[in-house]
Amino acid sequence: MTPSTGVSSPGDDRRTVPGLTTVVLCTRDRASLLEDALTHLAAAAGGAEVLVVDSGSIDDTTRQVAEQAGVDYVRSDVPGLSIARNLGLEHARGEFIVYTDDDCAVDPGFLAPLVAPFGIATVGASTGRLVDVSHPPAATKEPAQVLSRTTAGLDAGHGALMAFRTSILRSLGGFDPVLGAGRRFGGAEDMDAMSRVLHAGHSVVRVPGAVVTHLFTRDDSEYERLNENYGLGIGAMCGKWLRTSSADGRRLSALVLRRAVVRYARRFRRARTRRGQAAYLRGFFRGLREARSIPVRDGLFVDTAPPSPVAVAR
Repeated sequence: MTPSTGVSSPGDDRRTVPGLTTVVLCTRDRASLLEDALTHLAAAAGGAEVLVVDSGSIDDTTRQVAEQAGVDYVRSDVPGLSIARNLGLEHARGEFIVYTDDDCAVDPGFLAPLVAPFGIATVGASTGRLVDVSHPPAATKEPAQVLSRTTAGLDAGHGALMAFRTSILRSLGGFDPVLGAGRRFGGAEDMDAMSRVLHAGHSVVRVPGAVVTHLFTRDDSEYERLNENYGLGIGAMCGKWLRTSSADGRRLSALVLRRAVVRYARRFRRARTRRGQAAYLRGFFRGLREARSIPVRDGLFVDTAPPSPVAVAR
């Protein structure tokens, strides 16, 4: 690893290796979760390149955990999940790139079915199935589902387990740096990326046989804040699409709003979920409104006010 200002690089030769898969795990200040996630990856991602992207941790423990696990490490002093994912994209050598999260455990055998769809030239991305630790996954014979419409990006899957043909994601500019955890618009970067893959004429495949388990639960206050962040993100995403592709923007916005209202009505009797959905709706309209003032270029927001860099305390 060669340190430089703000970034530690896994090496100088980053040419794409045909057939290789790079698994990117973005993390910040959660060394114990990272250690567990890497343990599961070590048992399940044989033959893949594993790259830990440190999204501005305040100390050096993230790097130490990555080193102890024997995987590559790269650091961004500027926090933000999409910024970290794009740094992983920049340094990945694999023809295919897989993203998962530090609070998740991949199931054994997750990788082969997730990347299998890329045997078809028109496939640009694939996603796995996310399950909660409190609800162990049941065996499923559900077939893979091929998505083609831009609006299907809303249903493509979850950012906790998603894969892309590396060249395609790079050609689209990666993830929108203004969307996602760690930013004002704290969500929808995964759906936005999937929608852009579909809009560019590629297909996305949902693979039920590739499973990841979410291990981290949230209390009521965090649940409400999380829903508001998701609403902000998808509201900003819809606002961007209304400006870059008005027809798809209208379809995306109408679909998001209709689903949100239906969820609110269905969950009204339970205080926790009612408050969560109300927060989501507030966030959606706020994100839609605030997105108007952010410049857009080539389908991505221009990051005019990135987060302040975080120095490592040594």
